[in-house]
Amino acid sequence: MDSIVHQIHTLSTQNESDLKKLKDFLRHEQETLKANASQIDQALQALDPVQCTLGTAFLLQAQLSAGFFSNQRATFAFICNFLKVADSQQAKKAASPMTAVCRSFAQMAIDLGQPAMLMSLKPLRAGLEKLQDTPETLTPVHAEFLRVCLKVKVYHIAAQLLDQAIYDISISTGGNSSNSPAQVTPQSFLSFFYYGALVRIGTREYAKAIQLLLVALTCPASCLSAIQADAYKKYVLLCLKVHGEVKPLPVYTSHILQRYSKSASYVLEIAESFKTADATALQRIIEEKQPAIEADQNMGLVKQALASMQRHKILTLTKTYLTLSLSEIASEAGMPTDTNEVEAILFDMISEGEIKARIDQQTGNVSFEDADENLDMDMMQKLQGKLAKIIDISQRISWFEQEVVTSESYVRKTSLLDMSAADRQVGGAMSYDVMDM
Repeated sequence: MDSIVHQIHTLSTQNESDLKKLKDFLRHEQETLKANASQIDQALQALDPVQCTLGTAFLLQAQLSAGFFSNQRATFAFICNFLKVADSQQAKKAASPMTAVCRSFAQMAIDLGQPAMLMSLKPLRAGLEKLQDTPETLTPVHAEFLRVCLKVKVYHIAAQLLDQAIYDISISTGGNSSNSPAQVTPQSFLSFFYYGALVRIGTREYAKAIQLLLVALTCPASCLSAIQADAYKKYVLLCLKVHGEVKPLPVYTSHILQRYSKSASYVLEIAESFKTADATALQRIIEEKQPAIEADQNMGLVKQALASMQRHKILTLTKTYLTLSLSEIASEAGMPTDTNEVEAILFDMISEGEIKARIDQQTGNVSFEDADENLDMDMMQKLQGKLAKIIDISQRISWFEQEVVTSESYVRKTSLLDMSAADRQVGGAMSYDVMDM
């Protein structure tokens, strides 16, 4: 272990060549480090976590992989400080061990309980940012950060990360990138957007949750992922709550998921009952399927969908009638004849801006009004903001497309494809001539 510490001290410089030598050396010494995990705590005390970030990351990865801690809470505190002060340049060089450390650190925080989870959030965010090339880059640590936020229910902190648009993903620069912890895998990609949707549900931003679920659902797939299967169930329930119907999946959704969306499940039974606004039938389905719903942890969403059914029915009434009594609304919406409950729902919908209506307290009549077609300044500003985002995304897509079609690898591959296509045409023509003869 002394020789390893000496090498770390010697090669931890600003020189790219020295860092590469140290990285290769430590990568080959991983098994030795695991076998001597009991000495790693002492070795870490001899290293400066800033100047020796790369070496510290490899030592921590070996220790966490071996699962040996002389004092787990002391190790937890050490990693907290390390992630905050680590050198960004060396952290990117050690992307694979840094990611492995963050992943184990997140699990350690969850195992230690709520105070540890709260304490881990700033270090995890710091480690995440040190691994990013730009703030728009997705790393495997994103999903770990959101996982801890969900466990401790600090949705507002997770929402700050989700507010940052993602246009790129982290790829490993190592030799075997497919097995590297620094590589964004399909699982970490799906987990980030799935966890993000759960965060948006926690902050009651249901439309944003649907958009995040759609990213996970439209990810190319050759087999069904458990994450996508659960995401689809939540997608159906959120669509019922927000839109009053299940919106069809985009045409570019994989055929695997398209087929799964048509298979029998409790969410489709709920969706069918939702169309008829039959609260009694819907309640019966919920009671029958309760074990499966609770196993998926979807009971909260199911209850919200049930509560929103009457609201969507009332919303459709506004498009058909100009005036209705409270009792007529209750009858049409399949609600109890208690007009107080109907009146309470109407007041809530009016205050939320879902409908425009006036309630005559004396006659008990409700007059529905058309939405104001005059756009106010706030709405104009929102539209301008949306247009600016659309233009920005369009320019990014054009830039990405230009970068791809002019890249050396793309030109080389398309040239090879063109040559093979030409060979097939020549071969086909020759075989045709032979057959004619």
